[in-house]
Amino acid sequence: MLKFLRVKNFALMEELALNFESGLTVITGETGAGKSMIVEAIAALCGEKLDEVLIRTGKDYAEITGIFEPTPEVLDLLKKYNIEMNEEIIIRRRIEKGKRQFAYVNDQIVSLSRLKEITTVLIDLVGQYENQSLFNISNHLRFLDRFAKVEDKLIEYQNLFDEHKKCLLELKELESLQNEKNQKLENLKFEIEEIEKANLKPNEEENLIEEKNLLQTGEKRASLIDEIIPRLYEAESSAYENLASLTRLIEELSNLDPRVETKGLKSIIENTISNIEEVYRQLIDYREHIDFSRERFEEVMERLDLIGRLKKKYRKGINELIEYLRIAREEIERLEKSDIEVEKLHQKLNTLASDLKNIAGELSKKRKMAAKIMEKEIIKILSRLGMERAKFQIHFSEKSLGETGIDDVEFYISTNPGEELKPLNKVGSGGEISRMVLGLKTILSEADHIPIIIFDEVDTGIGGRIAEAVGELLFNLSKNHQVICITHLPQISIFADNHILVKKEINKEITQVHVQKLDEEMRKMEIARMLGGKEITKKTIEHAEEILQKRRRSG
Repeated sequence: MLKFLRVKNFALMEELALNFESGLTVITGETGAGKSMIVEAIAALCGEKLDEVLIRTGKDYAEITGIFEPTPEVLDLLKKYNIEMNEEIIIRRRIEKGKRQFAYVNDQIVSLSRLKEITTVLIDLVGQYENQSLFNISNHLRFLDRFAKVEDKLIEYQNLFDEHKKCLLELKELESLQNEKNQKLENLKFEIEEIEKANLKPNEEENLIEEKNLLQTGEKRASLIDEIIPRLYEAESSAYENLASLTRLIEELSNLDPRVETKGLKSIIENTISNIEEVYRQLIDYREHIDFSRERFEEVMERLDLIGRLKKKYRKGINELIEYLRIAREEIERLEKSDIEVEKLHQKLNTLASDLKNIAGELSKKRKMAAKIMEKEIIKILSRLGMERAKFQIHFSEKSLGETGIDDVEFYISTNPGEELKPLNKVGSGGEISRMVLGLKTILSEADHIPIIIFDEVDTGIGGRIAEAVGELLFNLSKNHQVICITHLPQISIFADNHILVKKEINKEITQVHVQKLDEEMRKMEIARMLGGKEITKKTIEHAEEILQKRRRSG
């Protein structure tokens, strides 16, 4: 739903801020007042081209902003294009003199083509505009399916179609592998043999590097220990011997002065001697296990060289090579079984194709039955809209199994006697187009998920009974959509839930367009003007009150 429209320096509108409601909104005003400017502003939000001539005289820029209530279809597109999603969608167009145009969705710059794609599922502009979903042939089948209520069957078909597509890709991949199978098997077997022969272990390289470093420093470490041990324990003046002598001296001192013993000096020295003995034992043990074997060093270097060559060749670390070995074994198993898999896939594809053909046939049958009903209902409504001799047909053409089945459909219409049926988008004047779309939209109201429909020129060349029928259909359509309609006919205006008046005023050679939402009394006076022209009499006011009251009573 369109909730709010702001227009600045656009054509004759200097500043416009307008809140919109749900239901049917009519926009009225005298001829030339600028009613269509509102629709042109909304069209700009839909990606229609903006010319610099639309910038208000004396201004450097024009800006149009619309706030919309999102729909699931629009949110899907915003997600697809990574556009920020909020509770509202804010679309903005800005044009400056001599500069490029900008379009924004939720303050993110978008191209006009992307803006059109987003607004196509949000707004239908009916009139001389591109944003008309019914004129897009790709939408015709979607409308028919919704009218025929075959969405569930279509989803069932599309799920099978996706599975069929997936199987085809698998088959293509397998058949491609079949052509290279022997060579690939030979290569894989060689690689497996090479990696298996290496007998790699997880984290082996790190352990070997550590061992290599120890082997390289073995002699130096042994030499250091050989120097430490005599000084610590074995030599005559070793730390151990000196501490033993100190123990004896402390004992002698404590004999001379018992107070010395209470301080625990002897115990401290004895603990130190015990620690030295433990250090000595550990160093002797460490010394016995120092390995500086040249043979082992060469073995480690050869192993590291092998690992380095494998890593370089396969561009993988040791753990990755071990994982690659597992994958290569599985790939050999798959290749050796590929003949069986190919046969299974062929059988599955045949079954799926048969199921798809059956469901596509059911869909086609239901579509054709619904098309006959739809054709009759549309012809009936077109007759009510003053197109008594109009003909409408849904043309079917068969295609190979595709995402939507075997049917391509297109709407054809003839509006005048003797004219052959032509594609919908090739027929009719602006007024005829608007009434045709109104008729189609009425029939497809529940099937059409586009929330906003804007009619321009829907009342061109009609009046009386037909105008009243148009108003009634617009009102019915507004039960499922927000409908905005420009009209100059009171017979249409009385059906509105909301009424907007557009006025053009000239003050000191400056032309301004003003827009006003009408209350009930103002609405009565505007309808009286539409009934009687510039001169509003008591009689036209009474007539306006009468037709409004009649409309209220009829609901």
